[in-house]
Amino acid sequence: MKESPNILVVDDEQAHTIALTDLLKKAGYQVASANDGFKAIAACKVKLPDIIVLDLHMPLIGGVEVFNRLRADERTANIPIIFLGSRDQTLQDLKTPSDMEDVLFKPFEPQELLSRVKSVLREKTLRDELRAKEQQLRELSLTDPLTELKTARYLNEFLKTGIRQSKRYKVPLSIVVVEVDQYKELNRAIGREECDAVINKLAKMIDQQMRDSDIVVRTAEFEFTVVLTCTNSTGAIEVAERLRTKIQDTPFDANNMELNITVSVGICQWGDKMDEDGKVLMAHARAALQQGHNSGGNVTLMAQ
Repeated sequence: MKESPNILVVDDEQAHTIALTDLLKKAGYQVASANDGFKAIAACKVKLPDIIVLDLHMPLIGGVEVFNRLRADERTANIPIIFLGSRDQTLQDLKTPSDMEDVLFKPFEPQELLSRVKSVLREKTLRDELRAKEQQLRELSLTDPLTELKTARYLNEFLKTGIRQSKRYKVPLSIVVVEVDQYKELNRAIGREECDAVINKLAKMIDQQMRDSDIVVRTAEFEFTVVLTCTNSTGAIEVAERLRTKIQDTPFDANNMELNITVSVGICQWGDKMDEDGKVLMAHARAALQQGHNSGGNVTLMAQ
């Protein structure tokens, strides 16, 4: 069952707070209250409300200052607010923020407040859905839909950070590029759907062999790249050989028959004469990988 929206009522006058709380609770909302701006800000950090009904004129800290402080904090910046103002002041005198959600003047009819709350919550729902969709699209651009591994776009950003850390803290960083041998022939032999199944199994196998601190990325159709943090070339060779032999010894099923698949592996350790974007690092590893393919495959080679 969907939980009722949570509303925070902020007013320094107890009678107003009680009346608003009762009204909103009877309308089916969950309600919390605060009698000054500081308590309101603290309450938002304990439990994020879906909407705030906020009195503009309070001692100690007024509604506008509460608004500004909430907007300055990323955790509370998107909470919609209905301001409660006085009729004896004009909108210009109120000096409320230009991007506020709404202003309601005291005294007001109960139904008017409920109507405003419903409208603001509806707008919040639409905005939340939009933000969720935008986040989903960002995730999709960084995640391979077949294997659920990260994509080359993610690798590009991660390498920049990893190389900066390697340079700053004087720790090694290596990459291992793995690609299926004779993948074009494999694709023709078993078809697209069966190839996807092979790729998926291969991705899981590689991912399971790595440490939590290592990053596994699908960088091409049959190619995977592993970033080994705090690992020199010797350690990278050990990892690559363990992975290559594991794949060599693992049967793959396709079209009701058993396949033996091998991979070639190229390795490179970042050096301080390389660029900090990782382009040279990747180029050297891929050159070693290609040399492995050219020599017959099923081999691990270190970039020279």
